[in-house]
Amino acid sequence: MDAIMIQQGYIAVFALTGVVCLLAATTVRSFTNPDVRRGLVGLLALNGFWSLATAVQLATTAHPVARAMHILALVLGIATVFAWLAFASAYSGREYHRQRTLQAAGAFVYLAIVAVKVSNPLHGLYFATSVVADPFAHIAISYHAFHWFVTGFAYTAAGVGFLWLFESFNRNSAGGTAEWSARPAALYVLVAATALPIVPYGLSSYSDLLIRTNYEPLGVAVFALGVSLYARAEFRRHSSPSHSALVDGLSDGGLLVDESETVINANERAAEILGRSYVPRVPLAELDTELASLETGETTRITRSVGGDERVFETHRLTAEDSPIAAEMVTLKDVTRVSRLEQLMGIHRDINEALIDAAEPWQFVRELPDQFAAIDAYEFVWLYPVADDSSDGSLDSSSWTAPDDSLDDGFGAVAGDAAAYPRWADAEASSTEPVLTAAARRQATRVGVSKTDAEWARRLSERGVTDCLAVPVAVTDEQPVVLGVYTTDSNGFDAAETQLIEEICRLVPEAVRRITAHRDALRYKEAITHTATAVFITDTDGTIEYVNPAFERLTGYSKREAIGSTPSMLQSGDMDDDYYDQLWDTINAGEVFKERITNKTKHGDRYIAEQTISPILDDDGSPSAFVAIQFEVTNRMLREQRLSVLHRVLRHNLRTNLNVIDGHATLVEDQLDAAADADTTLEAANDSLETIRAHTTKLADQSATAQRIEQALSNDRSGRTCLPVAELATTARETAERLGGTCEVAVRMDRCRQIDAELRQVVEELVENAVVHNDAPPAEATVRLTLEQDGNELVLVIEDDGPGIPDTELVFTEEGTEEPLHHSSGLDVWLVKWLVVSIGGSVTVSTDDDGTSVRVAVPIRSPDAAEPEAAQTGLD
Repeated sequence: MDAIMIQQGYIAVFALTGVVCLLAATTVRSFTNPDVRRGLVGLLALNGFWSLATAVQLATTAHPVARAMHILALVLGIATVFAWLAFASAYSGREYHRQRTLQAAGAFVYLAIVAVKVSNPLHGLYFATSVVADPFAHIAISYHAFHWFVTGFAYTAAGVGFLWLFESFNRNSAGGTAEWSARPAALYVLVAATALPIVPYGLSSYSDLLIRTNYEPLGVAVFALGVSLYARAEFRRHSSPSHSALVDGLSDGGLLVDESETVINANERAAEILGRSYVPRVPLAELDTELASLETGETTRITRSVGGDERVFETHRLTAEDSPIAAEMVTLKDVTRVSRLEQLMGIHRDINEALIDAAEPWQFVRELPDQFAAIDAYEFVWLYPVADDSSDGSLDSSSWTAPDDSLDDGFGAVAGDAAAYPRWADAEASSTEPVLTAAARRQATRVGVSKTDAEWARRLSERGVTDCLAVPVAVTDEQPVVLGVYTTDSNGFDAAETQLIEEICRLVPEAVRRITAHRDALRYKEAITHTATAVFITDTDGTIEYVNPAFERLTGYSKREAIGSTPSMLQSGDMDDDYYDQLWDTINAGEVFKERITNKTKHGDRYIAEQTISPILDDDGSPSAFVAIQFEVTNRMLREQRLSVLHRVLRHNLRTNLNVIDGHATLVEDQLDAAADADTTLEAANDSLETIRAHTTKLADQSATAQRIEQALSNDRSGRTCLPVAELATTARETAERLGGTCEVAVRMDRCRQIDAELRQVVEELVENAVVHNDAPPAEATVRLTLEQDGNELVLVIEDDGPGIPDTELVFTEEGTEEPLHHSSGLDVWLVKWLVVSIGGSVTVSTDDDGTSVRVAVPIRSPDAAEPEAAQTGLD
């Protein structure tokens, strides 16, 4: 064959290989992982330039140029090994190529090899060159030992990359040839291609057509181009390139799925959790429906049996970032112990709520076994009642009430699958049984089943129980119990679990005490809520913290308005400072204060109440709050005063006047019988008859007054009748004119305001009293009426220039009582007093030499607003 054609063939092969590799390097942008992309570009580009340098070397016979091109080719060739390792690390999901230490080490090795190759002209240890003529004129290369050492290193390093790639492929069966058959056959072909260049180099000694040169660029080119092709297609169908980092690197179970929801990789922990020796390449739904139902980003918990134990796993599905093959990852983290602690924390957290919902506190205590037995690892839970301290520690079932008929034996309450064991243990087990030991010693006891050969341990071992924790639950003044928890967890109870169970058992007695107190408080509150007596509670500063419905009805203030305020909102102004000073001094000293008080409602009505304030003392005997009870007595006092007055008028005054009449009638009779002088007798008889007539008239007046009192104070006030203020002015004038006097009226307010109709009679009584009891004749008597508004009250003032109200009558306005010494005097003033009180007002009277002034204050009513029930203080 012509030498030139052979030379051109060699040059064409190497040049074409270089061009193809460089072109292929521009087509790898489809790889989303930048590290994979950079590694493959480096591999293709370096091999392309390596091939072109070899082509130039073969095209020249100039010794220096050929040697320089060969050294360049050797430098580029060893660089392809490092590019391959970077690609394999990234493609298999490892991070070796990102580690600074490995990067520095690789750079050092590479530069050391390059230094040896570049300095070959000086030392000649790497290769030697010679000019040969067959099959064409070229520079022949003879490699020395150092070259083969570097070549061995290169193949070894490349082999590590192959191993990473092999391990990234999925296994369809366990072990043997099936493990290898799952990898793509193309990978083996590509790996084999890297070793083929040694063949023509070895045969060059036996064939004139083969020259002695480095054929590695051709084998590496085949491998690089093949990897570029199959990394996009064939490898994707056979492997999970992120296996090592995303799956094997997990201490928990891990599954990788592709876009078609097919499992493409899983680690050994995942296979163990799923109960398989390996995880096959199947749709995830066929492998586990619960895992397949997970949405991306969702986390949930599943329970699986692993090694005979029920384990809880937290599963999470997430996107596999920067993975060229895997779409998503499903992780399975063992959270059995965490879950158990969370369940115990749930018991700890919900214990108060459960107690509040219980019919009685011990109902929850008896249900504790069910609360604990809900945790899968606990085979059964035993609540064992303990004898009193004075006994020998044996069971005292006399005060124990089992939660159901199946436990009437008296050994306590049990939840779980081993009710027979507590029956046997109560009757026959030795004192080393953990629950019995805790009952006797009154302290927590934990015993591992494997640490003793006692009969009770053998029986528990047969049920898979590994550990027992028994904790006393001591409730003051109640039956003590021991809570025994028997676990089947292979590791028994850990420190956190033990501590939490003991903490729960310490919490139960305190919770029982608190819920008992809370239950009692609810009963008291229920009683207070439904009582007809107003009750409110304040703190030590007098701020109201609670009011009952009766308080709202009495005062007109809603609960929202009252709480946060102080009782001063009820002050009527009728109680002086000494009253309140005595009140605070008494209750701050820890004593009960009980006095009558006049208060004012939200709507302005005054009411009279019997008030009792009791301090609530803390453990130190100091007041921590005050409870005030107000029993409204306005209506009762009205009834008592009405009956008292009528009784005295009809009994005492009627009897007195009848005695006078009877005496004068007898006198007339005696005078007529002993009459000697007719004229004298007739005159004496007329005097006696006049006295009889006067007393008869007085009786009639007193009877009329009593009738007015009866009518005024007996009116039904279940509803309220109002009239405009202007009618009071008219009533005052008409009353004065009827009696022959005059009344001057001054109205300093809106006449359209509404007031209680009872005030009309008050004006009549006061005007009549001022005119009739004036020293001057009625025609000269002048009465002055002033009407003005003060806040939400109408203030009515009646003044006269008469002699004033006698002191005996003023007693009625000051004390509100009708004394026996006064008999019928002052009944008009007394009527005014109690009429005003009945409509929630007040009366004050002042008298001097210039006359009398009566001041009446009553609440103003809204003409269109329904009167609240709380403001009604009329007679029953």
